[in-house]
Amino acid sequence: MGAVGYATIRVRRGHLLEDGIAGLSDKLTETLGGIIRVQFINQQGLEEAGVDGGGLFKDFLNDLIAEAFDPKFGLFVETPERTLYPNPASELHAGERHLQYFYFLGAILGKACYDGILLDVPLADFFLASLKGRHVEFNDLTTLDPELYRNLVSLKRYQGDVEDLCLYFTAIDRSGMEETVIELIPNGSSVPVTRANVPRYLHCMSIYLLRAQIYRQLSSMKAGFSIAVRKRWLDMFTPAELRLLISGNRTGSMDIDDMAANCEYSGGYEASHPTIRALWRVMRTISPDDQRLVLKFITSCSNTPLLGFSHLEPKLCVHRSGTAGTDAPDATADLTRLPTAATCMNLLKLPPYSSDDALREKLMYAVKSGSGFDLS
Repeated sequence: MGAVGYATIRVRRGHLLEDGIAGLSDKLTETLGGIIRVQFINQQGLEEAGVDGGGLFKDFLNDLIAEAFDPKFGLFVETPERTLYPNPASELHAGERHLQYFYFLGAILGKACYDGILLDVPLADFFLASLKGRHVEFNDLTTLDPELYRNLVSLKRYQGDVEDLCLYFTAIDRSGMEETVIELIPNGSSVPVTRANVPRYLHCMSIYLLRAQIYRQLSSMKAGFSIAVRKRWLDMFTPAELRLLISGNRTGSMDIDDMAANCEYSGGYEASHPTIRALWRVMRTISPDDQRLVLKFITSCSNTPLLGFSHLEPKLCVHRSGTAGTDAPDATADLTRLPTAATCMNLLKLPPYSSDDALREKLMYAVKSGSGFDLS
């Protein structure tokens, strides 16, 4: 990490990647270890209200990652398991600046990791292994394309005459406008695969698919990532652990006791308030999938922090909304309101509902309808 600095960037919604690069590209080394503030510009060209105390930067990170890592944008593609890795044809889809985009996204990913901000981005394990500098190998193909991996394993175990399969040391590149034959070794299109050279063929195929076809994109992203996260730090973690650091834990049930123990309250709520007690009772009784939907509703990420909710930044907070200054629920006002969330601050705005059933109904409706987000 370079010298700690400070920067404020002006970002137009809808131009997150372009404006992020324009505001930070010449000061990444100085600012990634420090503070970055964001001033959003609306469609009319006016500054949006609000002072960034860290929440707007988190909002910027989440929106930027959602936009840039969306396969429709062209920088990344999905595996059959719906994890992401760089698009070999990124230049075709994203233009001549594609490597600059990867460098910047690597730096931003590293910044989020350094600051402990979880991002809901499912990166493929083979890509994470390459990002941390581990040499990928044949078995890593299972995280790129499980079916292809099984087919190649079948070739390895094939008992018939391999030459009858009419395979050569080539691969087909389907990432461009037209299919292209790639030679895996010099004159590979003239070298048949035989029983004797199957191991070499499998090695060459895995190197091409996992590394060679995305070498430029990977190199650019690694260079950006290393600004914020040094290699000696990365060496402490396996690819699976690095995934947890970036995106949190995607599997298993959530520890609601840990979530409650590390939650703050405002607006008149405290841990002993009947509505807060009802909230945690509801969270313990809904399904693990619904628990993660609630977490995503509040924080924009459905995954739990690797080291628990004490490491969530900013701290989780539940704020009382609706009728202020009274502990008695207002049947005509509060009970008809839905919970809302300010994801940039990990803040749930919860009316004081009169029962567990009412709270569960309103919370799950807001979570599943997507009607409860705000930027306050």
